[in-house]
Amino acid sequence: MFARETTIAATEPEFTAEQIGWRFTLGAVILVGAYVAWPIIPLVMATDLDAGLKAGISGVLGATPFMSKFVAIAIMGRPAYYFLKRKVYKRLRRRLADAPAE
Repeated sequence: MFARETTIAATEPEFTAEQIGWRFTLGAVILVGAYVAWPIIPLVMATDLDAGLKAGISGVLGATPFMSKFVAIAIMGRPAYYFLKRKVYKRLRRRLADAPAE
């Protein structure tokens, strides 16, 4: 299972956090910040706005975390994608190797 992933990861360019720079930081801020939209939904529903307007605003706020992933990936670019992919695979491999066999 991991042999194929190791082969694929070995052919991808390796990037460091310093090479990724501000784009990675901005993408991470967008990903985390987008989840602030969900607690705003009850505030919108408590206002005296038209019901259709409330529904539209709460729908956009509800979809914000999903939409922000596309925006963040576009901002981060390919180097950040490869960097995150390596880090996640490395952590998963380490965790699965440490897991007791059943």
